[in-house]
Amino acid sequence: MAFKRFQNIFAESRFSLPFLMVVTLTTWVFCGLWKERLWMQAICLGMSTYLLIELNNANQLLRVYSKMVSGSFLLLLIAANPLFPSLRMGIITLCTTALYTMLFRCYQQHKSSGWVFYAFLCIGLASLVFPQIVFFIPFLWGAMAFNLYTLNARTFFASLLGLLTPYWFLFGYGIFSKDQHFFVDQAVALSHFAPLFDYDSVSEHQLVTFGFVALCALTGIIHYMRNSYSDKIQTRMLYEVFILMDIMALLFLVLQPQHYEPLMGLLIVNTAPLLAHFITLTRTWLTNIAFYLILLLSFTIAIYHLWMPSLIF
Repeated sequence: MAFKRFQNIFAESRFSLPFLMVVTLTTWVFCGLWKERLWMQAICLGMSTYLLIELNNANQLLRVYSKMVSGSFLLLLIAANPLFPSLRMGIITLCTTALYTMLFRCYQQHKSSGWVFYAFLCIGLASLVFPQIVFFIPFLWGAMAFNLYTLNARTFFASLLGLLTPYWFLFGYGIFSKDQHFFVDQAVALSHFAPLFDYDSVSEHQLVTFGFVALCALTGIIHYMRNSYSDKIQTRMLYEVFILMDIMALLFLVLQPQHYEPLMGLLIVNTAPLLAHFITLTRTWLTNIAFYLILLLSFTIAIYHLWMPSLIF
């Protein structure tokens, strides 16, 4: 039997996910879950956690029994607790996890127009609150072509149909209400770019959260690129999608930090499986120390976010 360190015991334990759920819920209470009535945000993030469990189970993202994909997601959310009141971030997170849950069903399935339609319907819904998410669509098409092997004429047009469906309903509502300002606002938002690397409006708390999530993302990416040979070909293809989208979200956030909230939602969802793979499937003394540091940093940053504002006053 292979020697298991604390990180492996934690990752494979049936109690790790309930423990992280309790810690996350406690953190959310301190963030105003009851006081500010943040029920919709909690529902979005709770459903995202469940969809990540289903995503892991359906695609065997980890070679051993572990709930660490959703556990890593909660671990990142604990450190990013200032984002909890953001409904926009919650919607982006839910739509992204739903996208992967449906799109990964299409692996090597050329007759999968239905799942592709629903997957891109999620992108269309997400674009209602974050129009710039459409800039990720070419990369998703690339992933469908080179990773999922499912892109053809039918699935391409199904993706366009899914993307446009929410706007067709809104167009009908706009005609009925004689109000078409929403489409103008969407077009203006897509064409608006702030100066590159403009960090004047970025707070210290946002920088700390981004630094932690980016560190976890780079750790997971480097680890997987070095150890991907141990996984099945299908698993490698799926993780390459996470890596691609993670890198794009990182670059977008560095270049246009004014979109901090929705891009952090994308970053957290794509980082969670990579971090889970690192925690669950490494066994060295160095990675065990890294796991302790990740836990310590997550909880320390969460406390910093919760208590530092009160010290100002």
